[in-house]
Amino acid sequence: MDEKEYRSPYLETYIDETKEHLEEFNNELLILKKEPENKEAIGQIFVMAHSLKGMATVMTYKRIHRLARDIESISRKVEEDRMKMNPELLDILFQCLEALKEHLSCVIETSDEGTNENEPLIARLDAILLKQGISNESR
Repeated sequence: MDEKEYRSPYLETYIDETKEHLEEFNNELLILKKEPENKEAIGQIFVMAHSLKGMATVMTYKRIHRLARDIESISRKVEEDRMKMNPELLDILFQCLEALKEHLSCVIETSDEGTNENEPLIARLDAILLKQGISNESR
């Protein structure tokens, strides 16, 4: 039996749904690039991140879970007007999208999310929260 035969019966569903969420994430980020105050786009990013976080938890993908959790937290804070969408934050969210795509590529190839901990990216998210006066403890 090769490695793909050992894949979880849910893996293909996970991959398909994750691809859909990442496409939606990209679409919403493009909207925010033009309309940084668009609450509907922010809300959709929150929903997408929440779904990705939950699916990653079920599949035990800790790195994807952590990144999705941070996206969820940031989008919630923007949605609640506790911080504003700005070019720096938008750039970081696009980087988060790329990191999630990288993890998904690893999942597709090996059934594992890979080893990238995304520490520089997560540090940038934390720095933005601190700059906004929001403690990362509340995430």
